[in-house]
Amino acid sequence: MSLTTTYANAPAGKKRIEWVDALRGFTMILVVFSHIEIFGYEYTDSTVKSFFCLFHMPLFFFISGFMAYRADEVWTRSHFTSSLLKKFRIQIIPTLFFGLLFAITVFAHRYGHSPIESVSLFLNSPNKLGYWFTLALLVMFIIYYTVSFLLSRYKLATRQLVLAGIALLLYMVTLSGSSTINSFAPAKWFCLFFIMLNFQFFVFGNIFACHRQRIFKFLQRPNVIGAAIFLLFGLYIANLFLKDSALFQLAAARGASKLIVEAIRYLGIICMVAFFHHNENIFSSATRTGRCLQYIGRRTLDIYLLHYFLIPNLTTLGHFFESVENTVIQTTCSVILTMLIIGFCLLLSNFIRTSSTLAYYLFGAKRESQPQNNQLDK
Repeated sequence: MSLTTTYANAPAGKKRIEWVDALRGFTMILVVFSHIEIFGYEYTDSTVKSFFCLFHMPLFFFISGFMAYRADEVWTRSHFTSSLLKKFRIQIIPTLFFGLLFAITVFAHRYGHSPIESVSLFLNSPNKLGYWFTLALLVMFIIYYTVSFLLSRYKLATRQLVLAGIALLLYMVTLSGSSTINSFAPAKWFCLFFIMLNFQFFVFGNIFACHRQRIFKFLQRPNVIGAAIFLLFGLYIANLFLKDSALFQLAAARGASKLIVEAIRYLGIICMVAFFHHNENIFSSATRTGRCLQYIGRRTLDIYLLHYFLIPNLTTLGHFFESVENTVIQTTCSVILTMLIIGFCLLLSNFIRTSSTLAYYLFGAKRESQPQNNQLDK
């Protein structure tokens, strides 16, 4: 089934794109994998993790922007208001509930802080102890909805051009450095640096969705993806050599490294999207792999909110990997732990979702419609 039939002809918000759900599920696996190595091992010098970390979060923002696009969306005042309220409910309540609960329990116990100190660290931390993603995504949606509503009388191309301009402006501000931006308290409260850095990928996904047919047609040309993959790994290796060289102390070298990293992020997104779209039959609901990845992809919020509670303290294992430096062993252990943690997250998610009220407020689930009287009679 092609993208055209699964997306373009489907009613807005009614039909899911299977390969996109599978891609989101795979990206969630990468997130948990990287967090095990960062927060579990507390050892970050992993080749596999460092490679995927360059673009797995940009890929999440890309998917969010991709799914936000609706060709037939009419931006009335009521639609704008209801969209904002829905996003606030889905993003704010779950993040604050699980984030603060994590701060006063797991985080406080692991690092020896009092509950009050942990809450203060959560609120004033620019990464919210890991819970920054949903808050940053909320602000991105606010920007997207506001521009779409205020410029609803203009052509779609104009709105997207304005969004691209905002994304470019925000990224240019990040060049001043995260420490400069986070020196302002409101910037830390609202995860401003992460928003400025990643809004470009949200916009990229939105524009990609709009022109998806022509883009996929171009990507299907001979040697296009091959060249992209070659360039992706070539730039990654070149950046490793650049960062390890004495030249990296120069401002020009650091600027070149930033450009290379951004190119790697865009190439990583393009290669992953092209791979899942090209193999959409493998990632469809007709295959076990597709069903598993889609299920994870449809529960990404649940997994994201819960997985921090389940990451064990594995600093001893991290010291072992640091001394042994065996990528195969480390990656194998991390993959096994990743799948175990995701499995437990899904069990906890299903348990909490037993209550429709908790599912509604903690995971942003839709309220179940009440059955009609004649159905009850039957």
